[in-house]
Amino acid sequence: MTKLYTELADIYHEMYQSIFDYGQQFRECHTILRKREAVRVLEIGCGAGNLAPYFLRAGYDYTGMDRAEPMLRIARREQREARFVQGDMRRFSSRRKFDAIVIVGRSFTYMTTNENVRSALRCCRQALRPGGVLIFDNFDASGIFTDFRARSVERFRVGDKRITRRSVGSWNLTTGWTWNWDAAYVVEAGGRRR
Repeated sequence: MTKLYTELADIYHEMYQSIFDYGQQFRECHTILRKREAVRVLEIGCGAGNLAPYFLRAGYDYTGMDRAEPMLRIARREQREARFVQGDMRRFSSRRKFDAIVIVGRSFTYMTTNENVRSALRCCRQALRPGGVLIFDNFDASGIFTDFRARSVERFRVGDKRITRRSVGSWNLTTGWTWNWDAAYVVEAGGRRR
């Protein structure tokens, strides 16, 4: 599992507030869920629980699931009224049946083998009530797969912190048409740099 979701979980949580538009993500899901009259929702790959308050305010019976315990600690700290469980989308089971399963933030794309995808879909089907809906997103590959040698530098300001992310991509053909994304994070705050 990537260090971004474990050792750097707090940095992820702070930085991604300015990367993802969680309100927009929720509105897109809510439009579908409302039409399906869904109430009980499982968000897989919930991370630090940034979508939880949107679902709760709208009256959904929300459960968030993530593989990374450090992310769940943040979620439980930030959203005390929500329910969070640890689990892996490729191999989970639930006694509760859900009206909907939501997998956004491009979490579905972390699976790099067909077997992982099939396993995740089987688990989702078993956790959904009959007629339940699975909502997941993806990314526009043409915007990402342009030049694997390209390096990028992104800068974020979070309160008094400055976060710099230096990234590089490279082909990884061992599991199919996939790629590696390696990033280094530099955090500067209070005159200290790490």
